[in-house]
Amino acid sequence: MRHEAGGHRTPGLTGSWAGRQGLYTALLATCAALLVACQDSPRSSAPSSGSGSTSAPKPSLTVELEEAAYDGGFQGSWEDAGWSEREVKGPGPARVMMADLGGWMLKHKESVHGSFGALAMRFKAPSGFGEFLEVRLDSEDANVFPRVKVASKHVAGQDGEWTQLLIPMSELNPNAKSFNRIILRAHKRVGNDWVELDKLGLTSQGAQMSEEAPSGSLEVVEVAYEGGAKAGWEAGGWTEREVEGPGPARVMMADLGGWMLRRKEPLQGTFGGLALRYRAPSGYGEFLEVRVDSEDANVFPRVRVGSQHVVNRQEDWVQVLVPLAELNPGMKPFDRVIFRAHKRVGNDWVEMDRIGFTGTNAAVVGALSMGGARVAVGPPQPAGLLVDCTAPGHFISPLIYGTAFNALRERKDSHQWDMGATVRRWGGNPTSRYNWKLNAWNTGNDWYYRNTAPGDDAKFTYEEFLMANRAHGLQSALTLPILGWVAKDTTSVSFPVSKLGAQEKVAPEMPEAGNGIASGGRKLPSPMPTQTSVAAPPEFIAEWVRTIQQKDKTRGRSVHMYFLDNEPMLWNSTHRDVHPEPTTYDELLERTISYGTAVRKADPEAVIAGPTEWGWTGYFRSAADVAPGASPDADRKAHGNIPLLPWYLRKLREHEKKTGVRILDVVDVHFYPQGEGIGFEEGGRTDADASARRIRSTRALWDPNYKDESWIDEPVRLIPRLKKMVSENYPGRGLAIGEYNFGATKHMSGGLAQAEALGRFAEGGLTAAYHFTYPPAKSPTWWAFRAYRNFDGQGGRFLDTYVPASAPEGTSLFASRSEDKRHVVAIALNLQPETARDARVELKGCGVLKSARVWTYTGEPQGFSEQKAPRLSAAAMDARLPPYSITVLDLMLEPPGTGTPGGQVRGRRPGGP
Repeated sequence: MRHEAGGHRTPGLTGSWAGRQGLYTALLATCAALLVACQDSPRSSAPSSGSGSTSAPKPSLTVELEEAAYDGGFQGSWEDAGWSEREVKGPGPARVMMADLGGWMLKHKESVHGSFGALAMRFKAPSGFGEFLEVRLDSEDANVFPRVKVASKHVAGQDGEWTQLLIPMSELNPNAKSFNRIILRAHKRVGNDWVELDKLGLTSQGAQMSEEAPSGSLEVVEVAYEGGAKAGWEAGGWTEREVEGPGPARVMMADLGGWMLRRKEPLQGTFGGLALRYRAPSGYGEFLEVRVDSEDANVFPRVRVGSQHVVNRQEDWVQVLVPLAELNPGMKPFDRVIFRAHKRVGNDWVEMDRIGFTGTNAAVVGALSMGGARVAVGPPQPAGLLVDCTAPGHFISPLIYGTAFNALRERKDSHQWDMGATVRRWGGNPTSRYNWKLNAWNTGNDWYYRNTAPGDDAKFTYEEFLMANRAHGLQSALTLPILGWVAKDTTSVSFPVSKLGAQEKVAPEMPEAGNGIASGGRKLPSPMPTQTSVAAPPEFIAEWVRTIQQKDKTRGRSVHMYFLDNEPMLWNSTHRDVHPEPTTYDELLERTISYGTAVRKADPEAVIAGPTEWGWTGYFRSAADVAPGASPDADRKAHGNIPLLPWYLRKLREHEKKTGVRILDVVDVHFYPQGEGIGFEEGGRTDADASARRIRSTRALWDPNYKDESWIDEPVRLIPRLKKMVSENYPGRGLAIGEYNFGATKHMSGGLAQAEALGRFAEGGLTAAYHFTYPPAKSPTWWAFRAYRNFDGQGGRFLDTYVPASAPEGTSLFASRSEDKRHVVAIALNLQPETARDARVELKGCGVLKSARVWTYTGEPQGFSEQKAPRLSAAAMDARLPPYSITVLDLMLEPPGTGTPGGQVRGRRPGGP
């Protein structure tokens, strides 16, 4: 399991990074929505005085840095560490002599907090140097880091002689090791000229190019051809063509033919990409090759136009944007653009128009880098969607829109309050060891078994967590330790190096704290629990609950659900320093009853959830059943060979019947897809295969026919499975998924998986669900929450009664209805990356449709945009679902003259078990 956010994060430069997008994420990010300016608002720059050449406006070419190292001088705790001749004291760019394989090192005086996405810098060097720069990280220990040769794929933009670089941490630090220095050197011999460097630092995991003007348009600042060659340009070529205008150029590209646009004067200025529109017979497929050229001996790449360059299609016309970083990675001067076929095609005309060069002022890492703004391949396919108001509905618990807290980010972020979450959970591995009296916990094997304050912030307490939630209108869920040991201070460590000797790894910020594995790979024996901890019996926890209750007398209820610890069947791993033995059936039950009874006595109205099991094996077996060296399933067989959860529920039901004390209100489990590459939070692969499997993995929540695509290798059908367990063994319990995450939160596949999951939670009647932890600001996963909670920015949301709905394969539909039956909000998902769907939405028994608003999200950072008014009939409407999209249908109706079963509410009261 992954619960780093709940524990300590290294002050060293560490983190987990998904593979970053290629060289032109910064350029293409403005996506198809920006095409309008590209097509309809081209403008030529005025000739610069004295030369007659065309100059583009100077854009801002900077990257937002989370940790700046050098910006006109050293920043923060960074300092110069050598080694070549250099001028680095500022003010101004650093100047380094890199002749004879020379270079420069920047060193941080202390460890640095944060997880980072890339190393960013600007540099200026003589054009004759070519590709010469090598970058690597380093540290004072024995870690070895890759040497990364800077290439065209790392170029995010150009500004005159300056080049902006973004080098992903996935290349510089693939194993997420700690480091404290940055080394820049030449990997080949270059001349004695200065290399200038500036604005060097580390970006966040969502770094973006910043712009002087508001983003939202992709402007062609140098037009070469639009209905004819523009001033300063002339058309030529070597095959049959009609290029004099007026109108699109027509070129015969049979026999590898082509044509050329040549500028009379060399281009000056800064450009982001080459934009053009073309129309060709569909049978040609991908055939077009583009390159720039000049009269001198420079050689430029030949770029084959592929799907990654397509930003829009309008009827037969294809809009293409090819980054200059591909066409001219060496930033050499050029004065012509050449178009040709790279394979043999037919004798039909190829038409081309609106050819020119874009600026870089709108180059942000946005929709395309998030896997969104997809361009449909082929015509839209029909899709019949149904909202069935005649079928029984049920109440939707507002607690399904929950998240977890992140102790490391609580005081840094604010976007967690704007995503529409309704409840937050204090949870994760370290909460099993939280001492509420000292505000201390132990990070367990998440982070070197260290005692520390939550997030290393002594001021961040459980009370602040509760009050922050209250201030923002959210409910709170609190994890109560039942493991039996909590941290005794904020300084002790379980495996001190001074006593136990060298270990495989140590905490970068505290070398005394080892990971409990000797340098030879041997696991060190667990210490006495009292080395780091004090006993925390049931009364200790009851006192905590009573303390909260006492404060609540004047402020109202603060905790709306208590969780009995966190993943007890992993204690012998996550907290082996105090609980080295695997948890058994009997221990789980004994602790649940003893601590649960204490909580119930302290707060009779409490909603108590358990057993908070980690995942698949924990639903059926104890830790003792799967422990290395143990007899498989011995513990389960000793308990009638009954799977763990049914046995647990049955015993608690028997306990209530015998004693009259209800321990458990909500059955809680955790759910993390186990498929290869699915990942966690921002991590996870985003290639086509992994993205498709990520979205399909949501079927494990509900589909009895879906065979899990992981080592599980059988149907999970989690929600119906849990319902069956409850109905057969302890009827009346609610269902919660206390932790879940589908990975790739910054990619559209992660956002679609999240939107699908929220719909399934509503459909399945869950009591609560908590995303772990919370997604990055304005990421696709963040916007997936907004689809249900505030799609229009004005409080528009999924309503309170679930209405059954259906959709064909490749799409999903979830529907909700207001109590007065006059309002329906439905969420339609197109889960296909390349095919648009023309949806016909039928409203069965819902009344007469009076008006409709349609809001769509396809990955743009600005979120949902309202579409033009759809075509309506009395009981149906049409909607276009773009590829990889979330669409909200906001419908007002005149309800039927008589009541329908759709208004029946079946489910739990808000927050109730």
